[in-house]
Formats: sequence, structure tokens, C-alpha cells
Amino acid sequence: MNFNKKLAVAVSGAVLLMAGQFALADSATDIVDALVSKGVLTEEEGKLITKGHTSKTAVTPVVKEKDGAFTLESANGRNSISLTGRMHLDYRFNDGYEDGRGDDRDTQSLADQFELRRARLGVKGKFANDFKYEIVGNLPGTATIDVAFLDWAKYDAFQIRTGKFKQPFGLEQLTSSNNIALMERSYVDQLVPAKKLGLQVMGSPKAGFTYALSTFQPHDTELNISGGDRASGAARGTVNFAEIMGNKEAIMHVGVAVLDSAYTISTASTSQTNSVSDTQRGTISSFRTPGRGLNNVFRGQVNGEVCSTSGVSGGCTSEFSATVRQQAYGLEGIYATGPFKVVGEYSMGDYRGSSQTNVVSYDTKTYYVEAGYFITGEKYASSYKNGVFSSFKPTNDFDLDKNNWGAIEALFRFEGYDVDDVKITQNGAASSSGGRVQGNLSGTATNGGVTSGAKTYTGGVRWILNPNVVIKGNYSYTKFDNAFAPIDVTGATAAVKDEKLLMFRTQFMF
Repeated sequence: MNFNKKLAVAVSGAVLLMAGQFALADSATDIVDALVSKGVLTEEEGKLITKGHTSKTAVTPVVKEKDGAFTLESANGRNSISLTGRMHLDYRFNDGYEDGRGDDRDTQSLADQFELRRARLGVKGKFANDFKYEIVGNLPGTATIDVAFLDWAKYDAFQIRTGKFKQPFGLEQLTSSNNIALMERSYVDQLVPAKKLGLQVMGSPKAGFTYALSTFQPHDTELNISGGDRASGAARGTVNFAEIMGNKEAIMHVGVAVLDSAYTISTASTSQTNSVSDTQRGTISSFRTPGRGLNNVFRGQVNGEVCSTSGVSGGCTSEFSATVRQQAYGLEGIYATGPFKVVGEYSMGDYRGSSQTNVVSYDTKTYYVEAGYFITGEKYASSYKNGVFSSFKPTNDFDLDKNNWGAIEALFRFEGYDVDDVKITQNGAASSSGGRVQGNLSGTATNGGVTSGAKTYTGGVRWILNPNVVIKGNYSYTKFDNAFAPIDVTGATAAVKDEKLLMFRTQFMF
């Protein structure tokens, strides 16, 4: 072997050695092939050099990077693990109820404040190619599990999920908090089951179609069967007509969803500003203004035990509970073309809370219409996948040196809620002893004469600097159907007629 060949063999071997360390097998093999093709090495010499290297790189894990996220993947591509995380830091200025009581939890929600809205860390990936997983923990306060599920995902048309995951009801809920356009979800989302333990079958049997059917447990703890916990269910189906027609520039999405749930709620004595109630009550449902403003603008409660009643020694039973039955129907739609979109949802719900002979029931309606426009020209269709909006990538990431500003989106949303057909009974007869409704109410009747409602208008800007950093600014105005004093504040005279809320978010995710 002459000097040139010796040098070529030495260089080739060094390149292959480094390639084994950094998983650059294809590039290294190409170099050897080029030397063979030029006659510097014979085919036998080329095979001899790459023989050991090929067997080594066949088991070397590969590190991949996409949009600021890193994935460690096995050489055969059948197993992987990725680190995920998000941080949402908010500031809110509320020009609402100025005479709120600082010792009351509801009027405290009107305070100007910074809030670490979300801080989560998790892992996701796959193993044996057909199984996918994700585990995410909430970090603020007491650490909890946000989601933890395993998918069998061999086929697009039929997949199985088990664990703790989002239930298939509501377009907003199924869109990640990283990807919703405004800072907070609407009134519609306040009545969805969200993340529960359960089992789900789902899939996309054909381009443009998705479905999901789930059975879930209302609580993360063991079921209270005697109290009323039952297996609950939700289902959702969507059609994107634009995808069916092969139009990749538009979204024409229609979806429907149903929910049926029965679960227990705990009851407790209600502490008020100047007195202590002797009646145990459990909250059936409540509303808060969007943007996390004033809390309990409506609240429905069913009465439990009366603690002062003779025969109840030592106060109320600590584990006393009430049962809630919830049924809901949802309709959703998206129309988007190029940089313009209109999105909307409408939901109808029935609630019935019962405890002993006490019953409180009412109907709810929630809705919103949201319009958006990308000033920088990005297309909404690029961020739509499997019936929801997924992560979004600007055409040009923010870079001052190149005079690139990322993606800038202008937004407006109109939304509202209505509560009606309120019935409060005890022993089958209309009676305020059966429970109560509070907040902005039209009256005090106990058998169908009470209504509640609010309308909220929100304008905002979403500035997507790159796939990892987003800045949002929102301003919302809420007009209540009925002026009211915040609940549980004895002697409050100033009435809340509306609310003005200015808020900002710095968002980081990977």
C-alpha cells in the first residue's frame, strides 16, 4: 500500500471513529464511497474500513432537534424520549369592583397581580414503535400530575389511550394552552370535564375525519359509589371539508360533542364575613369572567346537612357529599383561509345537584365567536391537525439583525353565558332550604324564576417570536346582565355592573 492509500485509510478511519461518536454514519460512509469511486481505495479496503463502524452505529442513539426541542431516539427509530416544558407568566390589571373586601376570596380575584399561570415539566416519546406516552407534572404550589397516558397508535384509524388525559369535549379544551390564541379560554371551557382518568378509543379513519369516544372517572381518587360516582362518558367527531377537497390553504371544520357525567361533590359549612353558616353546601358549578377576573359571577349550590339540627352531635358529618348529574351537547366550527379565521363554539348543559331531599337544577348555555388575522401573512391551515390547532411556526423567526419580527396576530372574541330554568326544591316542593344560586341574578324565585348571564368582549394581540417564545396582550370588557354585590360579603352595597381587565403574558415552551 503506497503512502497516499495509507493516508486515505487513516483519514477514513478517523472520520468513521468520530462519526460513531456523533451519529454521522451517512456522511462518513459517503466519504469512504467517494474514495473508492476515485480509486484511492479498493472496494475490499472500503468494506473493511466501514465493517466495524456500521455495526457500532446501528445501536448508537441519535439526538434530534426540532423547533428548540430535543429528542433522543434509538438508532432503529423505534424508541424515543423528549423533554417538554412550559412557563406562562401573567400580569393583570382589573378596573372592576373597587370596593371589594380584602378578606373575601371572590373580591380578592379583582386584585392587580402577577401570576405564574403555568409551569410544567414532562417527558413524551414512544417505544416499540407503536406505543406513545406522555407524562407532565404541574410545578407551582403542591406538585401534581397534569397528564399521564399511554397510546397504542399502530393505526391512524383506530388508537387506544389510557391514563389521565383531556376528555373529548370542546375545541378550546383540546387545543393546548400553548396554542390558544388569546390568553384564556372562554366560558364554554368552564363547563367541560377537562383532564380525567379513563380509557379512550380515537382515530382518523379517513383524511379530514376524526373521532374520539371516552369513558372516564370523575375524580382522581377512589370512587364514592354510595355517594353517586358513576362511570362517565364523552364523545366528539369532526369533519374538515377543506382537507377532504384537498385544499391545503383553508380550514372548513365542523365538530359535535356529547357529555354525560355523574359524580359526587363534598359539602362544607360556608364561612361568611360576619357570620358562619350552620348549613353544609356543595357547589354544583360556577362561572368566572374570562381572563381570570371576578370569581363566582354565578354559583349554584345544593344544601346538605344542617349542623345545628338536634341529633347531629359534634357538628356535620365530615365526609357528607352530594351528587351531581351533568349532561351537555357541543357544536364547534372553524373557517379559515390564508391569514384569516373565524372560530366558534356553542354548548348546552343541564345540571342537577341532589343531597338527601334537597335538589337544585338549572340549564346553562355558553358560546363564543373568535376572529383572527395574521398581519404578517402566516396561514392558519399550517397549524391545524387532527381536528385542533397545534403548534405554530412563524414564516420568519424574530431576528432584529435580519429585520424579522416573527408572526403577529390580531384577535377579537365575543362570548357569553346564560343560566335559566333554575329550580330549588326540598321534599319535592319549591323551597329555598334546598339550596341556593348566587351572583348576578334576575330574581329570587326558587322555581324557574331566576336567570343569570354575562357578555364579554376581548381584543388581543399574539406575537409569536419563534416556536418557543410568545408574548400576548389582551383587553376584555364584561357586562353583567344584572348588577350585583360579590357573594358572601355581608353589608356590601356597591354593585358590580361590569368589569374591565387588561392582561399580558410572557410564554415559553419546548
